[in-house]
Amino acid sequence: MKHHSGCCASAHKQEGPAKRKAGEPPIGLAGPVSQAIVEYAARTRHQVHGDLVERHARELHARASYDCWNGLSDRDQELWRHMARLDLTEGQRA
Repeated sequence: MKHHSGCCASAHKQEGPAKRKAGEPPIGLAGPVSQAIVEYAARTRHQVHGDLVERHARELHARASYDCWNGLSDRDQELWRHMARLDLTEGQRA
């Protein structure tokens, strides 16, 4: 897996993907889907370390897309993290 954290961070324009302000959640509680994502993250926080979720999210993204991780909005990155949490906790639910 290619690590995207330093490949093109400076190439992305500031007005590009929406970035959240400090303290603002990546996904707001605007509906049932976003609420489920936030609740699942809170529920599995003690089961899977955040660094592992981050690494797995980047790996899943790299397998599925040619886009750079740094070019994604915070919301899109959080969706990849959610998929990583689901993937990492799948065996624990059985």
